[in-house]
Amino acid sequence: MFKAKEFISIILAIILFAFIIWFFEGDTEVIISSFIIAASVILVNIMAKKIAAAYYSTEAEINIWQFQRWGYYQRSQFKSPKPIGLILPFLLVFASAPTGFIKMLTFLQTDVSPTIKRIAKKRGGISQRHFEITDWHNGWIIGVGIVANICLVFLSYIFKNQLAFDIAKYSIYYAIWNMIPVGQLDGTKVFFINWKFWIFMWILIFIGVLLLTSL
Repeated sequence: MFKAKEFISIILAIILFAFIIWFFEGDTEVIISSFIIAASVILVNIMAKKIAAAYYSTEAEINIWQFQRWGYYQRSQFKSPKPIGLILPFLLVFASAPTGFIKMLTFLQTDVSPTIKRIAKKRGGISQRHFEITDWHNGWIIGVGIVANICLVFLSYIFKNQLAFDIAKYSIYYAIWNMIPVGQLDGTKVFFINWKFWIFMWILIFIGVLLLTSL
């Protein structure tokens, strides 16, 4: 289900996420809880996308957020992609110290395979059919990850402890940051596929924020 490159990208993202949480807390006792929060938020998002992609018999590949083109013209790009998903959030940790007013949680990008192949069972045998994945499939698969993050808010209502609240809080932060339509983030892919669906996702995030603040 996970390629070696994906596994490395996810581990790096969790480590950086946990570092951002720990850095602004300033207490060594929160190191373990920081990793639990980071792993919960990222893995819930990824597993939801993987399951949605598997449902459509395609694949959602997870990589570090890459940046290559910085201008309009074809020549306005780096020779190779830069891992901005690791560089920018790390630099902003120190730029926003000591208050921590910017906790940039944009580490990963999701690439959905362009085609899908499904096998449909029918009476009297098995028929095989091929069809091309549509923009709607892309938006839905990616959007499911954000919805899963929003659903983590309900952990606070179920368990009613500080760790559950922190997981819910950072899950909403993660959803907000990744719905920004910049680069190869989830927000970009959802927005340019269906802007109405993008707005609907923001409404869900707003509802999640209201639920969180009501605790």
